[in-house]
Parts: sequence; C-alpha cells; structure tokens
Amino acid sequence: MGRAEGADELAAAPGEATYAYVASYANSSAEPSPDGIGLYVFQVDPDTGALTQVQAVTGSSPAWIEVDPSRRFLYACYSLRGGPTGRVGAIDAFAIDRRTGKLEPLNRVSLGDSGPSQLTIAPDGRHAVVANYYYGEYIVLPIGNDGRLGPVSGRFQNTGSGPHPRQDSAHPHAVAFDPRGRFLGTADLGIDKLQIFRLTGGGLDLVSEVSVPPGTGPRHIAFGRDSRSLYAIGELDGTVTAFAYDPTTGAIGQASQTLASEPPGYSGPPSGAEIAVHHPSGGFLYASNRGSQSVAGYRIDGSTGKLTVVGYATQGVSGPTNFVIDPSGRWLYVNSSTANSVVQFSIDHSTGELKPTGRTTAVPSPLVMTFRRPN
Repeated sequence: MGRAEGADELAAAPGEATYAYVASYANSSAEPSPDGIGLYVFQVDPDTGALTQVQAVTGSSPAWIEVDPSRRFLYACYSLRGGPTGRVGAIDAFAIDRRTGKLEPLNRVSLGDSGPSQLTIAPDGRHAVVANYYYGEYIVLPIGNDGRLGPVSGRFQNTGSGPHPRQDSAHPHAVAFDPRGRFLGTADLGIDKLQIFRLTGGGLDLVSEVSVPPGTGPRHIAFGRDSRSLYAIGELDGTVTAFAYDPTTGAIGQASQTLASEPPGYSGPPSGAEIAVHHPSGGFLYASNRGSQSVAGYRIDGSTGKLTVVGYATQGVSGPTNFVIDPSGRWLYVNSSTANSVVQFSIDHSTGELKPTGRTTAVPSPLVMTFRRPN
C-alpha cells in the first residue's frame, strides 16, 4: 500500500472544508511515474471551486476511488500487472483526517487474479462491492467499524461474450447503488447486460437484468434522482440509453430511448466513458466521450425520464475517462487524462449548460476524482 506524504501545508479553515481526491494514471504499472504518486488530495475553494493540493500519496495508480457514506474513509481498487494470469487486484482502505482531508493508510486486501475497474460502498458502509473487469465477476468484501477491509465474502460470476473484439468474455465495468440504497446496479461491457443485485449476507443475489444491443459495451451507469430511471453509456458504440426502473422491486424495464453521446457531425470512432446525473437538481445528465473529446449535457424529463440534448462541452477536454460534479452542484470537473489536467466548468442550473471557467489544475494523467464534503 502507498505511503502518504504531505505536500505544502495548507492551513485548515474554520470548520470543515470540502476535499477532492484524484487518482493519477501516471503511476500505472505500465508507465510508472518518476515520483511514484498515485493519489492527490486537494482542498476545494468554496467560492471559486479552485483546487489547492494538500497531499500526494505514493503507490500504484487506482482504477477507482470512493469515499464511504460516513465520509471517514476512502477506498481505492487496483488492477495491477503480474501473477500467473497477468493481472492481480487489490483494494486499499484509507482513513480521512476530518480537519485536513489527508489520507492515512489502514490496510490492503489482495484479490488475487483479478482486474478491478470500479468499486462502490454500501449505504451502511459495511461492504465494498467491486466490478472485476478482467475475470467476469462481482466481488464483495466486508468493512469493519474501523474502516478496515476484511477478506472476500461473496462473488457472482458472469459468463458469455459479444461481437466486438473487446467482448471476448464477461467484463463487468460498473457498480452503483440506487438512490434508495436497496439495490445495486451493474454494467457488464463484455456481455452487453445491465444487472440489478441485492446485497445479502455478504453476497449478491441477482434481482433483474436487461440486455442492450450487441456491441454496445455498457461501461458506466447512473440512476435518476427519483430512482425511477436508469441510464447507461456504451463504451463501444458511444450511446446513452434510458431505462425505466422500479426502485421497489429492482426491476429494469426495456430501453425507452437511445441517443448519441458525440456532437452532431462527429464521424470518428466512439468511446463512451462516464455518465452522471446532476445533483442536487436531478434535472440534467452528463456523458463523456473519449472519441469526440467532449462532455454532452441532457435535460431529463421529470415525468418520463427521457433526455433532450442541451449541448456539448469541449474546451480543454482531452481523454475524458471520468468527470465529477462537486457536492454543491455548481461545478463539473473533467479529468483530461491525456492533457494532464483537471478542467473546471460551471453548471447553469436553469439550462444545464456547461460553461468553461478557464480554471485548470495540473495533475499527471488524472483518471478518477471524488469528493469528501463536510459533515
């Protein structure tokens, strides 16, 4: 596990601040960074959204990072090169200093032959669920009261394949609990399926599933704020698809709408990446595409869940594998991984339009970003 190193000290403001955590791919096992940094911690200015670095954490590059619901811990999953099958996985637990936002390592759990792509923490903070991309399964690990991870308690194996070369087998890519916290939504890029699970006794029970058109390659998902809609972005075809969702039963309906995530006139290869619903309004959805180097904005119809295009943000967007909306809902930050920067946009709460602020933060190959907001 990485060693936490303090950067230039930043005096803590009275009360608690908002902190941002950014995983850097510059220290991937393929091309390690000279300074060995895998995670950065920033304090967020409450007025401007500017990011000021407070810590750098040495170690491998996380594939995903997540702050738990209590805001006391951060978890990071890794897909590392090695082992007899070429990939090994691990998850780190960190304690978050409430005053400074800095990270302190707690423990690491090895997942053996695995290649995690995303993880999520249960609403009660008692379990972590991991999408094991390279080995076609979802993995559950318990979390103790002290934030430390326990050994694997459950697995659910998917099988199958699809028509695209990337779909040689099952490749789970996304895990996210619905807003009510009763069910877990997932996306499997390799078998073109969205699935809903119930977390039960440290394991997963399949509740419902739906197939998307062959070759879609669903990458990430987002639930509507009212839990009545589910949205998925296809990595392989660049589409955004809306589904009806029943938060009482966990049933996914058939697709009600499919739209492109690229701007009109784009004719290059698609590469859908991230998708998120705006909070606190719940009235807009955003989706990024690494082919067109853009972030699309959509208005969500409150009665049907269907989408209408608002516009596209492109300024400074380069390799937008991930973007995030800050806890206040005022700013959207794009991890421009191929431009070594985090680019900030303001969100128009009336129209959903993304407007460049001109503010960027230098980060080597930023891959994933998350926040810890004040209690």
